[in-house]
Amino acid sequence: MTYIEHLDDKFNFGKFTGCTFAEVVEYNPEYISWVVENVSGDICVFGDSVIEELQLLFPQFEISTDFEAMRNQRIVEYEDLEEGYNENEDFDEHGFYDDYEQPTYGRYTGSYAQDEMGYSDDDIDTIFDGDPSAYWNID
Repeated sequence: MTYIEHLDDKFNFGKFTGCTFAEVVEYNPEYISWVVENVSGDICVFGDSVIEELQLLFPQFEISTDFEAMRNQRIVEYEDLEEGYNENEDFDEHGFYDDYEQPTYGRYTGSYAQDEMGYSDDDIDTIFDGDPSAYWNID
């Protein structure tokens, strides 16, 4: 995700990966408009500060009402993504959804199924219908 807030911020996607916003405007200003029109807010967003800097240093760059409307839409997409990520789901360090729960071994402590065979409380509830003495019935 690229959130560009200043002219010296770099792109981390596309054909201008590693280039600063200012370098892209100088070399290919149409690319900035193309990004706003075609790239979703979960990939790239241009913040208000970079647009202000753009207008000051590159007054020839035209910022139309359509450009601003699309840029604002991308900001909303980005904010929606951030809210959803932070509030609704837990991800592990690799970005995968983490719903793994550690098994418990408390309710059936002292039973052969748990102490000798290693079945967790959830295993005994599921496999043996909550009866740890039914371990002998496993084929």
